Amino acid sequence: MGSGASSNEPRDGAEIIESPSWTRTVMFSQRYYADGLQTLSKGFAKINNNTIVRTRTGNGVSDGAKWSRPFRRGKHVFEIVFPRQMRGKHASVGIGLKKAALVSDCNKTLVGSDEHSWGVDLVTKEVCHNKQKIGKFPGILTSLPDRFYMYIDMDVGSLLFGQEDKFFGVALTDEHLVGSVVYPMVSATQMGAAITVVYRGKGKHIDGPIRKKRR
Repeated sequence: MGSGASSNEPRDGAEIIESPSWTRTVMFSQRYYADGLQTLSKGFAKINNNTIVRTRTGNGVSDGAKWSRPFRRGKHVFEIVFPRQMRGKHASVGIGLKKAALVSDCNKTLVGSDEHSWGVDLVTKEVCHNKQKIGKFPGILTSLPDRFYMYIDMDVGSLLFGQEDKFFGVALTDEHLVGSVVYPMVSATQMGAAITVVYRGKGKHIDGPIRKKRR
């Protein structure tokens, strides 16, 4: 699994591509209100639905967490806050199947460390899947900022990233993800690392201009 995975990040010095229209038009449903980070390794403590803190002492183990609701189709937008000073040697974000590992007995990129997950290491910038490094992301930045958006496109099997006013590009695309059931994931190796993940809604393609609200 994963032979179709590829990294599509912009290269250093390349022109920044325009973000897909669906990343800028997001619809939220109240039925997602109670969702949050639910399945945690023993190295994490839950502060609330959206925030976890790594409580394990030392940095010899990678601890992970999964979102409560899986996704099989559609386009979804998550806002992630993961301060750079808390990322340690390895910190990763991405998606994983139900079987994806939540803990590793060594200090390494957890999301993307097996055949069941796909991820980006926020420190090394490596894009990983099935124990393989399949690319670098983002190519035009030192690292992703403290606060960023993770876009999941299950219609084509892609993982993208951006900010409110910037699009960093496509981190990876894997044809095997189409039709799969995946959970957003995060991981950390540094004690005290606080991570917040918020579901912002479904991305929608809008044909024509968006109507402005009357004042």
